[in-house]
Amino acid sequence: MTEEEVLEAIKCGKSAYGLLMDADPKLKRRFNRISASIVKLLDDVHEHFSDASYFTASGGFHLLLGNSHSHEGHAQRSLEALSGDQVRIGDGDY
Repeated sequence: MTEEEVLEAIKCGKSAYGLLMDADPKLKRRFNRISASIVKLLDDVHEHFSDASYFTASGGFHLLLGNSHSHEGHAQRSLEALSGDQVRIGDGDY
C-alpha cells in the first residue's frame, strides 16, 4: 500500500497497527526483537562507556561514546564510534 492508500484506509476506520497486522503479523515480533537488540547493544556499550548514546542526524543512525552535543551546545562529532549507513531513520518530532 502507498501512503495515500494507508491514509484512505485510516479515514475509513482502520488503524496503522491493524493494517500492519493484516499485512504480516510477524512484522511486530521482528520489530520488537530488533528494538530489544538495540537496547541490549547500548547496555553492553555502557559497560565500557557509561555516557554512550544513540543519535540520529540527517536520517543516519549513530552510536556515540558520549552526548551528541556539549553542555554549551556544540556538536561532538568526534564521539561518533559507529554509523549505520544502511539504516535510515527520520530524525524529527511530531
